[in-house]
Amino acid sequence: MQKELKEFGVQVATINPGAFATGFNDRSAEAKWKWFDEKIHFTRKEDMEEAEKALEDQYDPEAMIEKMVEIIPLDNHKFRTAFPEETEQQMKEEEAKRWDMEI
Repeated sequence: MQKELKEFGVQVATINPGAFATGFNDRSAEAKWKWFDEKIHFTRKEDMEEAEKALEDQYDPEAMIEKMVEIIPLDNHKFRTAFPEETEQQMKEEEAKRWDMEI
């Protein structure tokens, strides 16, 4: 989208939120159990349950709203904004692991 809209003067950027308590993450976590079948899927049930523990301590959505209100009207800012700082750091660490990963 960024390349397609640039000629029209439209700036496109991404805002990557962490786990905010909006209900979105909870619904996503619940939805997987509708299709999950231990007999045919390779992912272990225990691993999926462990991943859900990250949802126990979600951020207040008000902080994300404030960040969006800060960034969106700016003429210049980073293409990618991850918020809060912990989320940005986690994304960078995960990306770095994949660059250095050997198979």
